[in-house]
Amino acid sequence: MTIFRGAALAAATVALIGAAYAGAAGPTRFFGEYTVGGTTVPGLNTGLVLQGQSVTVSATGAACPFGDAFCPGPDGYPWDTTSSAYGGFPLPGAPAWGLVGKVGGGPWVQVGSGPTVLTGTGALVFAVNDDLLVDNAGSFTVTVSYSCWPGWGYGDVNHDHCGPPGLVGKGDAGMSGDPEASGEQAAQRGNGQSHGGNGKAVGRKADR
Repeated sequence: MTIFRGAALAAATVALIGAAYAGAAGPTRFFGEYTVGGTTVPGLNTGLVLQGQSVTVSATGAACPFGDAFCPGPDGYPWDTTSSAYGGFPLPGAPAWGLVGKVGGGPWVQVGSGPTVLTGTGALVFAVNDDLLVDNAGSFTVTVSYSCWPGWGYGDVNHDHCGPPGLVGKGDAGMSGDPEASGEQAAQRGNGQSHGGNGKAVGRKADR
C-alpha cells in the first residue's frame, strides 16, 4: 500500500509538472513603461539592452518647451530643427519637441506616438528632440514591448526569456525572491529592475 501511494504521488507530481510546462509552452509579451521627462539630459536610459532583436514602442503625454502654455505630443511640432543656438537638436530635421530614441551607439530616430519598431545592439534610450531642456515641463509615458518566453536566464538561440538575464536558479538578491514566481511575474520583476537601469539584456544568446 505504501508503494502504491508513492507511485500515485509520483504520477501526480509528473502530471502537475507537465501541466505547468504546457501552460508556459508559448511565447508571451513583455511590457515596460518608462517616463521621459521634458528636462531629462541627455535622455532616459531604460536599462534594456538589446541584442539585435526588435522592440515595439508607443508613447503618450507631452513635453512643453516653454513652460506649460504649448505642449505638443510625442509626434512633435513642425519647427526648424536643423539649426540651433543651444548646441543642436538630437535629431536635426525631425519635428521639434517630439520623442526620439536610439539603440546603443546607433543614430537617433523619430519615435513619435508609435507604434514604432526599433532594433539594434545596445542600451535603449529615449529623449525629447529639443536643443534647450532646462525650461521644459511635462513628460512622455513610453511603453516598450517585445515577444519572449517565460523563464529565467538569457534563453537560447530560439527563445528570448522574459526573466532577468544570467540567472540559472530562482530568486535573486535584487528581487523579491519568491521561489514560485511565474514567467509573467518574472517579466514584471525584470520591468521593475529595468527602471533602475540595471542593464537587462534582451536578445538571442546561448544557454547560460
